[in-house]
Amino acid sequence: MRLKLLSLPLLALFLTACALSPQQVTIKPTLEQSDSNIGEGRTLFIDVVDARESSAIGSRGGMYKSTSLITLANDLPTAIRDAASKQFRDMGFVVQAAPGASADIRIFVDKLSYSDPETSAVGFDVALESVLRVEAKQNGDKYGGRYQVKTTKTYATVPGRDRNEEMINETLSGALQRLFSDPKLLAFTLR
Repeated sequence: MRLKLLSLPLLALFLTACALSPQQVTIKPTLEQSDSNIGEGRTLFIDVVDARESSAIGSRGGMYKSTSLITLANDLPTAIRDAASKQFRDMGFVVQAAPGASADIRIFVDKLSYSDPETSAVGFDVALESVLRVEAKQNGDKYGGRYQVKTTKTYATVPGRDRNEEMINETLSGALQRLFSDPKLLAFTLR
Protein backbone atom coordinates (compact mmCIF):
# COMPACT_ATOMS: atom_id res chain seq x y z
CA MET A 1 0.00 0.00 0.00
CA ARG A 2 2.83 2.36 0.87
CA LEU A 3 4.43 1.73 -2.49
CA LYS A 4 1.20 2.71 -4.27
CA LEU A 5 0.92 5.93 -2.26
CA LEU A 6 4.51 6.81 -3.05
CA SER A 7 4.22 5.97 -6.74
CA LEU A 8 1.21 8.23 -7.38
CA PRO A 9 3.03 11.51 -6.62
CA LEU A 10 6.04 10.33 -8.62
CA LEU A 11 3.81 9.48 -11.58
CA ALA A 12 2.13 12.90 -11.37
CA LEU A 13 5.54 14.60 -11.22
CA PHE A 14 6.75 12.64 -14.24
CA LEU A 15 3.67 13.51 -16.31
CA THR A 16 3.87 17.23 -15.52
CA ALA A 17 7.57 17.26 -16.37
CA CYS A 18 6.74 16.01 -19.87
CA ALA A 19 4.12 18.68 -20.50
CA LEU A 20 5.46 22.20 -21.01
CA SER A 21 3.09 25.15 -20.96
CA PRO A 22 2.89 27.66 -23.82
CA GLN A 23 4.65 30.99 -23.42
CA GLN A 24 4.24 34.52 -24.71
CA VAL A 25 7.35 36.65 -25.05
CA THR A 26 7.63 40.40 -25.47
CA ILE A 27 9.84 41.60 -28.28
CA LYS A 28 12.14 44.46 -27.21
CA PRO A 29 15.11 44.74 -29.59
CA THR A 30 18.09 46.67 -28.24
CA LEU A 31 20.79 48.23 -30.36
CA GLU A 32 24.22 49.67 -29.67
CA GLN A 33 23.97 53.42 -29.14
CA SER A 34 25.16 55.39 -32.17
CA ASP A 35 27.18 58.52 -31.52
CA SER A 36 27.35 59.54 -35.16
CA ASN A 37 25.12 62.22 -36.64
CA ILE A 38 25.50 61.03 -40.23
CA GLY A 39 21.84 61.61 -41.11
CA GLU A 40 22.15 65.41 -40.84
CA GLY A 41 18.36 65.83 -40.88
CA ARG A 42 17.64 63.64 -43.93
CA THR A 43 14.15 62.15 -43.85
CA LEU A 44 13.34 58.44 -43.76
CA PHE A 45 10.17 56.41 -43.78
CA ILE A 46 10.39 53.02 -42.06
CA ASP A 47 7.95 50.18 -42.57
CA VAL A 48 8.24 46.70 -41.05
CA VAL A 49 6.53 43.61 -42.48
CA ASP A 50 6.12 40.33 -40.61
CA ALA A 51 6.80 37.87 -43.45
CA ARG A 52 7.23 34.79 -41.26
CA GLU A 53 5.49 31.58 -42.30
CA SER A 54 3.98 31.08 -38.84
CA SER A 55 2.94 33.40 -36.05
CA ALA A 56 4.55 31.03 -33.52
CA ILE A 57 8.26 31.45 -32.89
CA GLY A 58 8.65 27.79 -32.03
CA SER A 59 7.79 25.08 -29.56
CA ARG A 60 9.20 24.44 -26.11
CA GLY A 61 9.12 20.74 -26.92
CA GLY A 62 8.03 18.13 -24.43
CA MET A 63 5.36 15.53 -24.85
CA TYR A 64 2.81 17.94 -26.39
CA LYS A 65 4.90 20.03 -28.78
CA SER A 66 1.92 21.40 -30.67
CA THR A 67 0.50 23.02 -27.53
CA SER A 68 3.73 24.25 -25.91
CA LEU A 69 4.20 27.05 -28.44
CA ILE A 70 6.14 30.27 -27.95
CA THR A 71 4.17 33.19 -29.38
CA LEU A 72 4.40 36.97 -29.21
CA ALA A 73 2.85 39.10 -26.47
CA ASN A 74 3.21 42.28 -28.55
CA ASP A 75 3.17 43.36 -32.19
CA LEU A 76 6.44 42.36 -33.89
CA PRO A 77 6.44 45.02 -36.66
CA THR A 78 5.70 47.81 -34.16
CA ALA A 79 8.49 46.68 -31.81
CA ILE A 80 11.05 46.57 -34.63
CA ARG A 81 9.82 49.84 -36.17
CA ASP A 82 10.14 51.60 -32.81
CA ALA A 83 13.70 50.30 -32.27
CA ALA A 84 14.76 51.12 -35.85
CA SER A 85 13.18 54.59 -35.73
CA LYS A 86 14.98 55.38 -32.47
CA GLN A 87 18.29 54.20 -33.91
CA PHE A 88 17.88 56.27 -37.09
CA ARG A 89 16.88 59.34 -35.03
CA ASP A 90 19.97 58.84 -32.85
CA MET A 91 21.99 58.83 -36.09
CA GLY A 92 20.60 62.24 -37.07
CA PHE A 93 17.77 61.20 -39.40
CA VAL A 94 14.22 62.51 -39.21
CA VAL A 95 11.78 59.60 -39.29
CA GLN A 96 8.51 60.45 -41.05
CA ALA A 97 5.16 58.78 -40.42
CA ALA A 98 4.29 58.34 -44.13
CA PRO A 99 6.08 57.28 -47.35
CA GLY A 100 7.68 59.92 -49.53
CA ALA A 101 10.75 60.73 -47.46
CA SER A 102 14.27 61.05 -48.88
CA ALA A 103 14.51 57.28 -48.50
CA ASP A 104 11.84 54.65 -47.83
CA ILE A 105 13.09 51.65 -45.88
CA ARG A 106 11.08 48.45 -45.55
CA ILE A 107 12.32 45.78 -43.14
CA PHE A 108 10.96 42.26 -43.59
CA VAL A 109 11.09 39.73 -40.75
CA ASP A 110 11.57 36.57 -42.81
CA LYS A 111 12.37 34.31 -39.87
CA LEU A 112 12.33 34.37 -36.09
CA SER A 113 12.61 30.82 -34.84
CA TYR A 114 13.22 28.80 -31.70
CA SER A 115 13.83 25.07 -32.01
CA ASP A 116 12.53 22.47 -29.58
CA PRO A 117 15.11 22.03 -26.83
CA GLU A 118 17.03 18.85 -27.63
CA THR A 119 18.78 16.78 -25.00
CA SER A 120 22.56 16.91 -25.18
CA ALA A 121 25.33 15.48 -23.02
CA VAL A 122 25.29 18.64 -20.88
CA GLY A 123 21.59 19.55 -20.84
CA PHE A 124 19.27 21.03 -23.45
CA ASP A 125 20.37 22.68 -26.70
CA VAL A 126 18.17 25.44 -28.10
CA ALA A 127 18.79 26.73 -31.63
CA LEU A 128 17.57 30.22 -32.50
CA GLU A 129 17.56 32.09 -35.81
CA SER A 130 16.58 35.55 -36.95
CA VAL A 131 16.55 36.65 -40.60
CA LEU A 132 15.78 40.22 -41.63
CA ARG A 133 15.66 41.59 -45.15
CA VAL A 134 15.68 45.25 -46.13
CA GLU A 135 14.45 46.98 -49.27
CA ALA A 136 15.40 50.64 -49.50
CA LYS A 137 14.21 53.02 -52.20
CA GLN A 138 15.41 56.50 -52.99
CA ASN A 139 14.91 58.59 -56.15
CA GLY A 140 14.11 55.49 -58.23
CA ASP A 141 17.17 53.58 -56.98
CA LYS A 142 16.88 50.43 -54.86
CA TYR A 143 19.07 48.65 -52.36
CA GLY A 144 18.49 45.26 -50.76
CA GLY A 145 20.22 43.45 -47.93
CA ARG A 146 19.80 40.32 -45.82
CA TYR A 147 20.89 39.98 -42.20
CA GLN A 148 20.96 36.68 -40.33
CA VAL A 149 21.92 35.52 -36.85
CA LYS A 150 21.96 31.84 -35.84
CA THR A 151 22.92 30.70 -32.38
CA THR A 152 22.71 27.63 -30.18
CA LYS A 153 22.54 27.86 -26.40
CA THR A 154 22.87 25.02 -23.89
CA TYR A 155 21.06 24.95 -20.55
CA ALA A 156 20.90 22.41 -17.74
CA THR A 157 17.08 22.54 -17.78
CA VAL A 158 14.47 23.53 -20.35
CA PRO A 159 14.54 27.36 -20.37
CA GLY A 160 11.66 29.29 -18.79
CA ARG A 161 9.81 32.30 -20.20
CA ASP A 162 12.31 34.96 -19.06
CA ARG A 163 15.29 33.10 -20.46
CA ASN A 164 13.45 32.38 -23.74
CA GLU A 165 12.45 36.04 -24.07
CA GLU A 166 16.06 37.09 -23.46
CA MET A 167 17.45 34.64 -26.06
CA ILE A 168 14.86 35.56 -28.69
CA ASN A 169 15.48 39.29 -28.20
CA GLU A 170 19.27 38.80 -28.35
CA THR A 171 18.96 36.94 -31.65
CA LEU A 172 16.60 39.50 -33.19
CA SER A 173 18.70 42.41 -31.89
CA GLY A 174 21.80 40.84 -33.45
CA ALA A 175 20.18 40.72 -36.89
CA LEU A 176 18.91 44.29 -36.52
CA GLN A 177 22.38 45.44 -35.41
CA ARG A 178 23.84 43.87 -38.56
CA LEU A 179 21.33 45.87 -40.62
CA PHE A 180 22.52 49.10 -38.97
CA SER A 181 26.16 48.07 -39.44
CA ASP A 182 25.71 47.59 -43.20
CA PRO A 183 27.86 50.35 -44.74
CA LYS A 184 26.14 50.00 -48.13
CA LEU A 185 22.70 50.58 -46.62
CA LEU A 186 23.91 53.61 -44.68
CA ALA A 187 25.64 55.01 -47.78
CA PHE A 188 22.42 54.48 -49.76
CA THR A 189 20.40 56.52 -47.22
CA LEU A 190 22.92 59.37 -47.46
CA ARG A 191 22.66 59.93 -51.21
